[in-house]
Amino acid sequence: MSRILLIEDDHAQLDIIEQGLAFHGHVIDTKCDGAEGLEQLLAHHYDLAIIDWELPGLPGVEICNKYRNAGGTAAVLFLTGKSSVSNKVQAFDCGADDYLTKPFSYAELLARVKALLRRPPAMESETLVYEEISLDMVTKTAMVNGKNIGLSAGEFALLELFVRNPGRQFGAAELLDRVFKSETDLEAVRQRVMRVRKKLAVEDNAESRITNQKGFGYKFE
Repeated sequence: MSRILLIEDDHAQLDIIEQGLAFHGHVIDTKCDGAEGLEQLLAHHYDLAIIDWELPGLPGVEICNKYRNAGGTAAVLFLTGKSSVSNKVQAFDCGADDYLTKPFSYAELLARVKALLRRPPAMESETLVYEEISLDMVTKTAMVNGKNIGLSAGEFALLELFVRNPGRQFGAAELLDRVFKSETDLEAVRQRVMRVRKKLAVEDNAESRITNQKGFGYKFE
């Protein structure tokens, strides 16, 4: 089973691809806006990103370029109606792994997806570091100044999101959607944020990096 992000603004095509890949056992996340797609791609680990060339918010080429510049290593497959050699060169120059011209058959898309997922994964850093905070992406443990702060799986996912997006505001509803999808209670999300906040302040009199700005949400700095 692989985790795939599909960024496509044609809702009919998005539904067909999403359902087809899910049928073959993949976990699919979808976005219809380019800027939101890039944010999702940077905030989570994916094995493959399928990206339309022309998108509202941010074009596919810019998504791929910004993702690669940020160190992203997932395979990238472009879907596009552009078929010129110069367009293909542009796609590969920005870091794409494959290129599929519309219209295409689902069988061909599936074959391309299978081929990309068979490739050995690029070496990705096993540790995510932000100043005194270190996240081991293999064991899912978090250290502050060398001390294990004992996070649950959900708490680790929350801190990973914050560390990858320093200075960004996250409301409780957004955290519910992006991290705690099994939860239904916003208050439960707030309580989890508070637990992570306290665990980060492991030193006496230390201030947590997570701040709560009433009416705006939570920010990691």
